[in-house]
Parts: sequence; C-alpha cells; structure tokens
Amino acid sequence: MRCFLLLCAMVVTLGSEPSEAASWSVVTGRTVGAHDTVVDLRVGWPGISTTLLHGVTPKLDLGGIFTFNYGFEGDVTETRPGLKLQALLRANFYDSHKFNFGIHLAPGPLFYFYPATTVAGIALPIGLDFGVHSSSQLNVGLTLDLPMFILFSSNVRRGEFVIPALFGGGLEYFLAPNVAFTFKMGMGPIIYTRDGVANFDLQALVGFAFRL
Repeated sequence: MRCFLLLCAMVVTLGSEPSEAASWSVVTGRTVGAHDTVVDLRVGWPGISTTLLHGVTPKLDLGGIFTFNYGFEGDVTETRPGLKLQALLRANFYDSHKFNFGIHLAPGPLFYFYPATTVAGIALPIGLDFGVHSSSQLNVGLTLDLPMFILFSSNVRRGEFVIPALFGGGLEYFLAPNVAFTFKMGMGPIIYTRDGVANFDLQALVGFAFRL
C-alpha cells in the first residue's frame, strides 16, 4: 500500500510538460509505436522473462513472452520452477500525450515441475494500464492485473481456477530514446477457487527495454 501511495504521489508531483523523448512504453497504457519492435528483459520475483513486442498499428502491439519462474506465479508461500510461453496483445484506448490508458492480454501454456511430475495449465492474464508521461525521460504507471490461470489435475495438485488480483504500478526511465530502465510491482491476494484459500501474491521485476 505504501508503494502504491508513493506512485500516486509521483503521478501528482511529477507534472512537468512532457516531450517526445519517451514516446513509447512497455509499462503504461501507451504502445511501442507502429512498425517498431521492442525487446523487454525483466528479472525479480517470481522469475525471469523475455518479451518481444511489435507495433502493428499506433494503438496495437502484438508479441510473445517467455518466462522462467522460480516462484509459483508469485505466491510467496511456494517456490517452484516453471515455464510459461504466452502470446501478448497490448491495446491503447486513450492517449492525450500526457495521460494514457490501455489493456493487455497474454494467454498461453504454463508448466511447473515437481519431483514426481509436471503440472500443466493455461495462463489467462488480463490487465488494465494507466500511465502518466511525467517528463521527457519518465513514464509512471498504475496497474490492475488479473494474471489468472487454470491448473490441470495431477497427482500432486488438484485441477482448479486460480485468480490473483494485483494492484500496483511501475516506472520507466529512459536512458536514451531507444533504451529504458523499467520497474514494475504488483501485490494482492491469490485465490485458489477449489480449495477456498487465499495467499499473498507479489510480483516485482526490474529490467531494460530496447527499441530496435
């Protein structure tokens, strides 16, 4: 909550007139730009990810994500190696240059590795992204993420629908017009619908994004 309030304060206080230097984004609701391609590398909890994005139109990005996790979907109670392969769609609904709003979807298969077996499932995440272009070098984002997933039944886990609800945000600082340092964090409950259990979920990642 303190981090969330800090981000809100930054949105209010960092109000200088924006410029074109940070005209693309991987953290806020702004897209990467028509015909541009971006590689986004992140590391933290619960894992490491590589994202490739291509701007199909000024309002639409398509791409893919490869993730290696060492935490089970951000659930702080369970460390577990896993892999995810996801398609990615990012769409911008509103962009006034200063403020922007968009949505992202990233469906795909997931696998977590236990000593006796592999648990498979389908990731069905959706998220809302609100952004403020605060200055020529800084974007600030506020996010609501629902990185939902379905687990298939196995001999170590029961099949069920799992709903994490993460509130948070991120920062995007441009070291150069084509290079950005990124930080994104979200936290909230992760609800196991079949078991009726809710644990604490945390996702906090830092990285670099490169426009090719």
